[in-house]
Amino acid sequence: MTSSFFHGSAICEVDRDGTVSIPDFLADALTGEEGELLVARHEADDCLVGYGRDHLNHLRTRAEARRIADEARGEDARNHYRRMRRTFGAVEKLPRAGATMRIPPAMRHLGKIGALALFVGAGDSFEIWNPDLAIENADEQFRDLAAFRVKAMRGDHLGSVF
Repeated sequence: MTSSFFHGSAICEVDRDGTVSIPDFLADALTGEEGELLVARHEADDCLVGYGRDHLNHLRTRAEARRIADEARGEDARNHYRRMRRTFGAVEKLPRAGATMRIPPAMRHLGKIGALALFVGAGDSFEIWNPDLAIENADEQFRDLAAFRVKAMRGDHLGSVF
């Protein structure tokens, strides 16, 4: 899989087994790519993060740089191994079938994903949010986007956007 660039956002319904339609912006980024998608718990935010297998090399490089910086500051080496377990151990495949994919049960649990999922492009990765948690995020612009997507999904009157 070549390095995809994920940009855009969409809210999708999630079936009981975790099956979700692949949002258009995600499908566009994956056009012509058959590579495997992976999903994990986001390192800093209360969501999931998805990426192609090729992104693992970036994560490995970043983890090694952090290990070296931590050692230089005299930090406990166990922090590195905890980070490595989170980054590489708590990862699952995000199976795709045609225009759908399935968010695995463990990942739905970790991301608190219920009947709806907010997909958000993040450059070399994408995030999968519980929309209710996204609406509570500290980033005001992101909160507004999440609220807009939820209202649009529920068919609420949006009024003029101009």
